[in-house]
Order: sequence, then C-alpha cells, then structure tokens
Amino acid sequence: MRDIEVTLGGKELRLAADFKASLEIAKKVGDPLTIMREAALETALISRGIPYDPKWRFTVENVLELIHIGTQRADQRISRDEIGELIFAAGFLAAKEVASDYLAIIVGPRPEEIGEKGSGEGN
Repeated sequence: MRDIEVTLGGKELRLAADFKASLEIAKKVGDPLTIMREAALETALISRGIPYDPKWRFTVENVLELIHIGTQRADQRISRDEIGELIFAAGFLAAKEVASDYLAIIVGPRPEEIGEKGSGEGN
C-alpha cells in the first residue's frame, strides 16, 4: 500500500492507495488512468497554445470523493461532511492539489521504484 500525508484546513490526513482504492475511484469518480491521461493531455496542449476541452475535470464533488476514499482506505474515521469543511477551509485549489497528488500515487510507480528502473530500457 502507498500513502501520503497531507494537511488540509489545518488537519493532518493520511490518504492510502491500493488496488481497491483504484477500483472504488473508477466506480465513483472515473478511471484513474483516464483522469491522469486527460490531465496530462490538457497540460501539454495548453502549454503549446492549443485549446483542449478534457473529457474529465476536477469538481468540488469529485475532489471530496477522492479525498474521502483515500482517508477511508487509510482507516481514518472522518466523515464526508468533515472533509468538506476541511476542503472549504483550505480552499478548493489546495484541495484539488491534494486530490491530484493522491491520484498520482495510484497510477505512478512507488517513489523508490523510479530510481531503481532508470530509463526503463531493457525492462
């Protein structure tokens, strides 16, 4: 299991990522690979001055759902309403960053694997 510790609205939270979390996200929010692909595509095209309307966007509701799934997988007892209040206290942009970081640990390699594999040639 992978996890990240974040501060949201002045409260420390732990968000855990595992295969079950990815399935729950796919069911309730959207496929994590599709979400990250759309985000990467949007960033790449906009940086080149090409407008792009992604098929998936962060919303207040799906940011709440992503953070809630992460805290539940970490066995933290915090309600959706409490998370909503923390999101509002921190600001929606800060909460979006937390949700994005959480998705990144779901779809990417563990940090220690990045250095071990190098360029990926021959693997």
